[in-house]
Amino acid sequence: MSGGALGDVLKVWGYAIASVFLGAWVAPWLYNIGKTLAEVTSGKQTNGLIEWVAGFCRQADFPQFFVISLCLMAAVLGILWAVLMRVGRGGGGLNGPWQIRSASVLGPLYHDQALVRNPEAWRHVLLGLGMGGVMGVLWLVFGNMWLGGAVRFVPVSLRSLMGFWIFAMGLGVLQEIFFRGVVLGIFLRAMRPVLALGLASVLFALVHLLIPAAGVDVVDPEASAVGFEMLGLLGSHVFQVKVILGSVVPLLALGGVLAFARWRTASLWLPIGLHVGWSFAMQMEACFTVRVAHWNGDIAAVVSVCGAGCIIKYLTTDGARITAKG
Repeated sequence: MSGGALGDVLKVWGYAIASVFLGAWVAPWLYNIGKTLAEVTSGKQTNGLIEWVAGFCRQADFPQFFVISLCLMAAVLGILWAVLMRVGRGGGGLNGPWQIRSASVLGPLYHDQALVRNPEAWRHVLLGLGMGGVMGVLWLVFGNMWLGGAVRFVPVSLRSLMGFWIFAMGLGVLQEIFFRGVVLGIFLRAMRPVLALGLASVLFALVHLLIPAAGVDVVDPEASAVGFEMLGLLGSHVFQVKVILGSVVPLLALGGVLAFARWRTASLWLPIGLHVGWSFAMQMEACFTVRVAHWNGDIAAVVSVCGAGCIIKYLTTDGARITAKG
């Protein structure tokens, strides 16, 4: 691994760690500001945006503010990180997530795989949407209805379905551009593909484990160091067996398959379709089911995700050959 490639990998992890710790520090400030806004605007006539924000702050608890703080700090630090990575045309570094190339100085042990123009983009998007939806349905049927416990069907409005779809689209596109476009591109130019895919999957899982599960909360949300208290709770929570089997393993499997889809096709279109389909199905699953047993139902998620990886290998062309042709 060259010094420059190793430095880029370290910058990725440094950016992630800095975003987490800064977000934890800012979280109680954000919580107090939000609750103050909710109190000040209570019973008063304000414009629509302020009223919506105040309404959200009035209902939100500290874990929600914690996640928002992490996202805000990641966005703010992302600007500095992009400068450090020299992102931008003519900057001598990366040329954006769609054109990330491995460093040619790394030699024959490493694969120089760029994201190339995909002539099968729409087929891959539709394939991904279908497989993502099927994975979610398998999780619903076998994970919750058979292994996991109770299912309670509730009516869902068209407006709710549209909201689910918009959220899934935004989440899938943004996360794939970052995790499989930028981050995996950086890892691929610094190490062997297997290690790069595995390391990107670990980062993907760790980021999602920062979202507090139901029941994980702090005693005093107004304390100055409560954000770091939440980090400690999340850290201790993740070592529980039910969390390892029910969250860590499925997230690693999903991150691995999404990374494999990007590597296999040298494109983001298939992982975007997979991510959007999966996110939409998971929102539907959360709406329709009441989970009694947590981890044993998630075994179905791991099985379905790994099955999707086998289908991807069968239905797609090797990404290394695609890049060589490009």
